[in-house]
Amino acid sequence: MGQVSEEAKIPESDILDFSASLNPLGSPFRSKESGLDIEALLEKATGKLEQYPDNRYIELRTAASRFAGSGVEPDNIVPGNGSCELLRLILESVVDEGDMVIVPMPCPAEYYRTCEALGAVPHKIKLNEILQLPKRTLERAKAVFISNPNNPSGDLVSRERIREFAIRCAEHDTLLVVDESFIELSDPSQSVADLAAKRDHLFVTRSIVNAFSLPGIRFSYGITSLPMAARLNAARLSWNIGSVTEEIATAVLNMEGGMNSSYLVNSRRFIREERQYIIERLSSLYGFNPLKSNANFVLVDMKEHFMDSEHFTKCFASRGIFFRECSDFFEGQKHFIRISVRSRDDFEKLISRLDDVYAEFSREEAWEKLVETLEQGPERVAATRGTCGYYPCHFLDQDCTFCFCPFYACSDERTGGKWIDSAIGGKVWSCEYCTLLHQPKVAEKILDVLMEDGDTDENIRKAWIEVILPLL
Repeated sequence: MGQVSEEAKIPESDILDFSASLNPLGSPFRSKESGLDIEALLEKATGKLEQYPDNRYIELRTAASRFAGSGVEPDNIVPGNGSCELLRLILESVVDEGDMVIVPMPCPAEYYRTCEALGAVPHKIKLNEILQLPKRTLERAKAVFISNPNNPSGDLVSRERIREFAIRCAEHDTLLVVDESFIELSDPSQSVADLAAKRDHLFVTRSIVNAFSLPGIRFSYGITSLPMAARLNAARLSWNIGSVTEEIATAVLNMEGGMNSSYLVNSRRFIREERQYIIERLSSLYGFNPLKSNANFVLVDMKEHFMDSEHFTKCFASRGIFFRECSDFFEGQKHFIRISVRSRDDFEKLISRLDDVYAEFSREEAWEKLVETLEQGPERVAATRGTCGYYPCHFLDQDCTFCFCPFYACSDERTGGKWIDSAIGGKVWSCEYCTLLHQPKVAEKILDVLMEDGDTDENIRKAWIEVILPLL
């Protein structure tokens, strides 16, 4: 975040990050109700810095099993230094080079990148089709990955449907890996952690990063059958969890109430309310189609928007507001963004910057059209119904050399332009009643100035002073 702050020349405290899919209430260390004392935990961890951790991680695995719920024992737990390490461990242990692994479409890039790094062949299948895979496909697949709720769509598959699919996978000796990294912030009742503890062909991954807003603490854990857990614990890197991570992860997983602690209950309530607000707010704006979600983020389809997702995201990033551009989730399609749930005030700050982003985009479009006009030379274009889809925008036989105004937004109401109420709140400059630029003689004089040798920006200022101002 510090590097981003420097590049954007924006104080770090002013940056709003809607790209990180973390608990919007922050870590439990901010809540008095959690009963957690970060200073005491760090002091305890510091006392262990000069000794190797106990590679069995008994206390940590006990805390994870208790948090996962009834039916899960400490020996069912596989500790991992982040979800990526667990993913690699699973694939290294069960997949050979050339084996097919089914991954959902869309899904995090880490799924198929890890497969490719280990020589497996990832086979992308739409999420809603995976649970209905034909027998022949399941027989060929060595493993199937599902994120539940899905990242980035927020779709949540019911526990019963996953249970039924897990039975089918086991019949074909196919490992089903269910990533439940966001389940604590969604609907914990749909978890299959207890089922995984009893099945050799079902593996559930969890993470404290998202649920407890602790991206600096790299701890994830797997839940699987006793034989599978023993095999993976023997294969994982020794001492893969450091003392600080061990103390903090153990503490948050041991928090009173566990999955139904007041901290997580309040988090889920907050997410439901603010997620619905985001969906309703964006649905009212042109070009945004927020999709239904059961997670702490909303996937937004911008297919009908006049800006693609990459350009849109960059414009906001330059203003210190970040959300997740999702072309890597959708094989290069640049019309999806993922917006994480934050406070309503933060979201309204995002919305309030839309007019600025649109104005910048208009200026960029105007500049591109201006460059194109200057390269073509002083050809005059009269508006006719056959040449312009927007005709008549002002008057008959107007000069359309400048389809986009090089002076936008001039903010001078003497032109006929004016500030109008924006659909998102606030004001936006409208050129609807300004006819100056399309008067043939005026357009000719402006173009003559702009085609002079010298800096184009300086020529634009000169054209305003010498051509437009005298008319006002």
